[in-house]
Amino acid sequence: MIIYHNEDVDQLRRAAYPPLVDLADAMYWQSQGQEAKMMEYNAAVGDVKRRYPKPVKP
Repeated sequence: MIIYHNEDVDQLRRAAYPPLVDLADAMYWQSQGQEAKMMEYNAAVGDVKRRYPKPVKP
């Protein structure tokens, strides 16, 4: 069975991604040797990618 979605996945992802200011903050703290904020940011991005997967093209 093939399921088609009418929603634009890219638009949904853009709305759900964490703000870029959070990425900048995480990058700063990573440069200071603290990885926790970058790991949190990457986890949030991963959650969005799993929630709104890109459609598989036949």
